[in-house]
Amino acid sequence: MLKEYENRIRPIAISIIKKNDKILVYQREDDITKKKFYRLVGGCIEFGELSIEAVSREFKEELSLDLTNINLIATFESIFEFNNNRMHEIVYLFSSDFKDKTIYDMEKIKGIEGTRAFDAIWIPISDFKEKKLIIYPTEIIDYL
Repeated sequence: MLKEYENRIRPIAISIIKKNDKILVYQREDDITKKKFYRLVGGCIEFGELSIEAVSREFKEELSLDLTNINLIATFESIFEFNNNRMHEIVYLFSSDFKDKTIYDMEKIKGIEGTRAFDAIWIPISDFKEKKLIIYPTEIIDYL
């Protein structure tokens, strides 16, 4: 979350991608509290862009991968605090699959968001449902 998003609503498009009993996520950390948490891959919807186009573009930009079977699951609001900033997102939550089926055999997928590199990894859904790990927005758990 960048300073430019303070005091305004940020529309995002993210996707659940499943591999058996796991989902693809990446880890983040709050710079202030040092709490670690996970997020689904996706990102901001640009002006004039449909949410389904945004989720597809974000996977292409961040992971260099194409999606297929993209379906909207839910739309909801998420209000939270990150790095001592109050944030407000409108979340378009999708389910999708990778076009390239060999991706599901990878333990981690190298990604880049702006200048920040990250590893997208497969985590058991049960870890989030049983609250062993935190996923944000927390509403995602209702759709796993």
